Amino acid sequence: MRKMKRNILIIAMMAAVSAGIFSGCKKSQFDDRYYDPEKTTLANIDGLYSGLFKNRRVIPNYWNLYTFIAPQTSKYAQSLGFANTNRMYEQTVNYTQDRWNDFYTAPGSNFSGPIASFREMERLYNALKTDAEKQGYLLFMETARIFVYDQATQMVDLWGDIPFTDAGKLNATGGELILAKYDKGKDVYDLALTDLKRISDYLATVQPDQFYQNKLIKQDFILKGNLVAWRKYCNSLLLRLAMRISYQDEAKAQGIVQTLLSNPTKYPLIETVSENVQIAAKGPDLLSTDMRDGLGGNLAPGYMLDSLMKPSGDPRLRVFFAKNKSGGYFGVPLSWDGGRQSDSISSGFISRIDSVTFINNVNFPGIILTAAEVSFSKAEAYERWGGGDAKAAYENGIKQSISYYFNINGLSAWGTPAQAATAAEISALLTSPQVAYGTVGKDDNLNKIGLQKWVDYGVMLSPQAWAEMRRSGYPRLFFPKDVGTTTMPTPPLRLLYPDKERTLNADNFKAVAAQDGAYNKIFWQVR
Repeated sequence: MRKMKRNILIIAMMAAVSAGIFSGCKKSQFDDRYYDPEKTTLANIDGLYSGLFKNRRVIPNYWNLYTFIAPQTSKYAQSLGFANTNRMYEQTVNYTQDRWNDFYTAPGSNFSGPIASFREMERLYNALKTDAEKQGYLLFMETARIFVYDQATQMVDLWGDIPFTDAGKLNATGGELILAKYDKGKDVYDLALTDLKRISDYLATVQPDQFYQNKLIKQDFILKGNLVAWRKYCNSLLLRLAMRISYQDEAKAQGIVQTLLSNPTKYPLIETVSENVQIAAKGPDLLSTDMRDGLGGNLAPGYMLDSLMKPSGDPRLRVFFAKNKSGGYFGVPLSWDGGRQSDSISSGFISRIDSVTFINNVNFPGIILTAAEVSFSKAEAYERWGGGDAKAAYENGIKQSISYYFNINGLSAWGTPAQAATAAEISALLTSPQVAYGTVGKDDNLNKIGLQKWVDYGVMLSPQAWAEMRRSGYPRLFFPKDVGTTTMPTPPLRLLYPDKERTLNADNFKAVAAQDGAYNKIFWQVR
């Protein structure tokens, strides 16, 4: 047991040290997910695989919601309402440090860091003694790698260049301390795009040994070892990333996207709400018990509610937001001064996010990638490059979004579920001036796709909404200028690097120090 705990401590530290950061990890944090108590006291691939997905930036968690999603990305994306105050756009560096740390190390409690878990999986995989074992466990490695690329590219979306290829390799080097260099954000994306295609092709042809297939089914609490579902996740992530770079390298993105969309048998995508990739809130460790503390009291955004959803008769209104004291819906107008906003908030005039769907819903899932997002990406691709029916894909995305959020509302054991959206409501929504597709021109179509994708991401996926707004320029939203500061008077274009990177990874940080400004663009932002 002493040897096992020593190994666990190394796992916890390896990513922190080699990425240039430390966190207060304890040996006991890793005991239950880094080894299989039925078979061994040593860390193994099976346990690490499950632990990889126990991510508090995916599973609804108080700390992520309260310190990062609500006050930062939801503000930069206008996914929540907020009052005009001094320093309203400035980043809380301690909390962005936590977001950074959570990618590289385990934050404590029952969560893990993707890099820490995956690097140890790689070390153990490379130490397997037989080809049969390596072939069997390759299934674990390749599906885990999809999730790691998903998380790594999200880090790029937030910061730009990040330590990646060398990060977390302390244990693999036998304890030799090698501080990780920064990979260019573009290089991380290029690696992900190339490797996801390779993984997709592997999953399309692999015929796994039933012994290892059964092990995967047991350990995989996201997709239950369903390889078709993993192919759909892989290809849908490939679609997301290709569209993310589509204004920076349009030829490359168009080639990838057209390969995916023209070969649905070889490259299946997430097509229905039932195929959404998510972590279901089942069992005591996965229940979303932090929603109230993390999101309670947050306000409805003015443009989303008052200019888009309410005038279009969007049925999602009743599962997104609660009615105000007068029995109506009203968001925070950003054109008002702070005093008027505060008075309206304190008097109960401003709606808040819905209690049944969000605040008191312990069954809210950890959303990873959805059919609605895929449909909106298809719509944009068809609108820009042809090859399909953009309007049909756009309207399908709206219908899928409505279905999914009403499903989540129905999962709640608190309160009364909302009345289901009717066919008449959906038809009226799709023909309303705010939503109807193809009534003006290409730019209006792209803006409407961006608007509906933004609504669908909502508060829980506001980091994705913020990324999409920066890369595409859609939707076009008004943000008031903060005249009380010159540091960050408008929403930033990226997060500033954590302070500990400057001190603990100082030599490597020099390579990125010049671009560490709030208004330096991520490589894919060229509009």
